Amino acid sequence: MMGDSKHYVIRGGIEGRERLRILARVMHESTGTLLNRLELSDGQLCLDVGCGGGDVTRELANHVAPAGKAVGTDIDATKLEIAREESEEARIENIEFRLSNICEALGAPEFDVVYSRFLLTHLSDPAGAVKSFLRQLRPGGILALEDIDFSGSFTYPDSGAFRKFYDLFCTVVRNRGGDPNMGQRLPLIMKECGLQAIQVSLVQPTGLVGDVKRLNALTMENIADTVLADQLATNEEIDQIVRELYEYAADERTLAGVPRVVQVWGRLPFA
Repeated sequence: MMGDSKHYVIRGGIEGRERLRILARVMHESTGTLLNRLELSDGQLCLDVGCGGGDVTRELANHVAPAGKAVGTDIDATKLEIAREESEEARIENIEFRLSNICEALGAPEFDVVYSRFLLTHLSDPAGAVKSFLRQLRPGGILALEDIDFSGSFTYPDSGAFRKFYDLFCTVVRNRGGDPNMGQRLPLIMKECGLQAIQVSLVQPTGLVGDVKRLNALTMENIADTVLADQLATNEEIDQIVRELYEYAADERTLAGVPRVVQVWGRLPFA
């Protein structure tokens, strides 16, 4: 995460980390494909902005080992502590986690790669955030972003609980200045920020069973505090939506696609 945590829609801390763990499993294959396309190499220095529990930070560390290093930054101290513990348990030594708002971290450019996933959707000034990323990037370095296009999420057959969840999620994100369809905007933002050789890929985890189907219910649980704060639904209404989403997920005759994910990467000019 980045920015003021009170503007962040999804619950943080330990509960938020458990959702991110499941999200990481859902995204593991597609994010792994993106990292492979970046052609990372031993010795590079990578930054993962809004790293949460550090799932992608660890992948970056593995890609640039042994001489390279991955740094994960976030403003959620609880998630960072969990990330440190899990990295130590995995015996990953070329990794570091910093409690930091990247918009305020204006040191000399030191990174070969800057990466961020599902962060810009929550920010009121995504272009400003990208510019702050670029201030951390060495000339010729790579910026890679992944973010959601919530308009592409779906269920089949139709689910009334999903439609309610969809509306609530989009509303609370917009109420805090974010954009639930940020993914669509990434290529233009990167182009306007001066990146070159921009490439785009679109992925959408979809399934009949498993984590990908439970993600809607988990996300609904994790935005409950924000929905209540905005007086958009009662506790009872939220509980019913969550219960119906879990029931839908458990039915192997139903299909659920989480939000489309737009992957965009480009290179900072050498001069």
